[in-house]
Amino acid sequence: MTSLTDLEGRLSPALPPADIKTANANDVRRFVYTWFTLFEHRAQADQLTAYLTTNEPLSLAVGGAETMRDVQQFADWYEQLLANTLWNFHELSHLTVDLADEGHYDVAIDIDWQGAVTDESEWPTNLPERMFRFEVRQVWRLAIEPGNALDNPFSIVSIDTTFR
Repeated sequence: MTSLTDLEGRLSPALPPADIKTANANDVRRFVYTWFTLFEHRAQADQLTAYLTTNEPLSLAVGGAETMRDVQQFADWYEQLLANTLWNFHELSHLTVDLADEGHYDVAIDIDWQGAVTDESEWPTNLPERMFRFEVRQVWRLAIEPGNALDNPFSIVSIDTTFR
C-alpha cells in the first residue's frame, strides 16, 4: 500500500484535501471566473463589493485608476465603469493559483479586456468605433474565509494590474 509520504511530489499542492468541504484551487478559479462574469453582465455594485475583504486592508489597482483602499471607492469606480462603457468582456488565460499560507491564496492571470465606451465618455479607446482592447496581467491576494467551499469562502484583499 502506498502512503501519503510516497505520493508527495506526485499530487498537486494541497492534495489530498483535508475534507470535501475545504476550499481548493478549483474553487478559487470558479471565484475568479464568476468575478469577471459579473462585470460582463453589468451586475449591481453590491454583487461585486460582496467579493471584497472587510477584514484586512484592501488594495485594488485596476485599469489605470488610482489604487482603491475601501469598498466604497471600488463601488464608485464601478459605477463610473458602467456609466462610461456599453459592454466589456474579459478573455482570461494563464491563470495560476497558489496556496500562499493557511489563510490566503495568490492568483495570477492574464486578461484580454475588450469593450466599447459610450459616445459621451472620455475614457481611452484604441480601436475604431469607440472600442478598446487592453492586455493586462493581474496578481491577486485572496483571503480564505470560514465556510463551505461551495459557498465561495474567499474575499479579495488585493489586485495589482500591469499592462502587458
